[in-house]
Amino acid sequence: MMANKLSVGHQFSGVRLQTGRPARSVGQAYSLYNGRPVSDADFQPRRTRYENTGQLQLLHRSYNAGTPTTVEPSVGNARLSQTNTQDVDIQDLTSQLKVPLYKQLIGNTAMVDLSSLSANPQVKILGKCEFANPSGSIKDRIADHILTTAEAEGKLKPGGTVVAATSGNTGASVAMISAMKGYHYIVITNEKTSKEKCDAMRSYGGEVIIAPSGVPADHPDHYQNMAVTLCKENADYFDVDQYDNPNNPEAYYRTLGPEIWMQTKGRVSHFVAGGSTGGTISGTGRFLKDMNPKIKVMLPDPVGSVFWDFWANRKAEKDLEAKSYQCEGVGKDSIPGAIDFDVVDDMMQVTDKQSFTMCRSLAQKEGMLVGGSAGLNLHAAVEISKTAKPGSVIVAILADNGVKYLTKIYNNDWIKAKSFDEGSPDPQAHLVDAPLKTARSAGVTYNPASEEPSANGAAKRPTAAPEARKAMANEWISPDYAGMGI
Repeated sequence: MMANKLSVGHQFSGVRLQTGRPARSVGQAYSLYNGRPVSDADFQPRRTRYENTGQLQLLHRSYNAGTPTTVEPSVGNARLSQTNTQDVDIQDLTSQLKVPLYKQLIGNTAMVDLSSLSANPQVKILGKCEFANPSGSIKDRIADHILTTAEAEGKLKPGGTVVAATSGNTGASVAMISAMKGYHYIVITNEKTSKEKCDAMRSYGGEVIIAPSGVPADHPDHYQNMAVTLCKENADYFDVDQYDNPNNPEAYYRTLGPEIWMQTKGRVSHFVAGGSTGGTISGTGRFLKDMNPKIKVMLPDPVGSVFWDFWANRKAEKDLEAKSYQCEGVGKDSIPGAIDFDVVDDMMQVTDKQSFTMCRSLAQKEGMLVGGSAGLNLHAAVEISKTAKPGSVIVAILADNGVKYLTKIYNNDWIKAKSFDEGSPDPQAHLVDAPLKTARSAGVTYNPASEEPSANGAAKRPTAAPEARKAMANEWISPDYAGMGI
């Protein structure tokens, strides 16, 4: 082979399924199997097998619903194969990479069947594996969208500095993408953030500042305020501002919402996601409701977060007071501008012990190592399954990888020291609004018209009518899915 040639196998636009439509990625190939109606049989466990070493057989574990689809491993838009080999100019190959490689690694995550957790065998619980994103969390979606949008708007210029206030995951995502794009980054987090997350954020070569934990939201040493101050003092810095940036929920509206809709073939009945910035539940929930207004959106909240008091107990923002809790990446000590409470149908309080017990159980029984927010979401999903109608499909977000919490959630000494072990009483039990399991169960309804306006834009009203939003939602769905009856 000549030095300027590279054997990559035959090129093709994607796997062509029995529908005749191409699948442009592994995620789409998974979602597009056979184009036939989904039945309960599609969710049954299947045996792992690989047909040959040159192909990736999408038939692993119970989450791969339906008929297996074989997909060629991909590098960018080029596929590698052991057959039909041809020489391709390296320049020709790189010209086919229409988008940066990292973009092809973000999103299109798998969905796993966790119905073994369900309290009702006729109710499905599915987990959306956001921990499979390249930095190990769901936040890759917003980091990519926010930085790309900032570049397009001229707010972020080559060689610039990116600043992000974060509880950890967004910081790692921003650090990863900044390194890829050649930006310097400064991440500001707090003492609650796990060592693993801090180490990951440093690994990409930027700065990590650790702010004190537990300070009031309006204190200058609060990690969010430190980011604002830093950007005011340096006009050329770009503030990711994930808590108030509208591009945060938009990223999920464009990507995560359509993926869930397509992977469940429109059968999703409940969407469960904890909130911190509120972007995931607002953007994804809005998309799903635009597709089907009957879909219920559940916001589980860690005990100690202010969301519960704001939404369920109707407290004004000025009267909110956060309490200490250990679950990272969910809950908040103030109301962000990125959250839209109009999307939320119900809320549930979940203690740290309940979240972490679910995480450890999932690792030991299902072989899945996930973060605390996934435990929180799955605990809520199990509670929903107790009263959901037969045939319901509950989708819970598994936001990040448990490897980020080896010194905490998966450390027996830490668990015991915090009284989260099986033999200790729940240290937060007295803080739960007992005997309520959810806000709706007590007849609580969120009425945004009666709430005082948020100082930072929280609980924003949608700007488009439902039909207009649904038309816009359909624009995000790939043409490959047109006419499939979803």
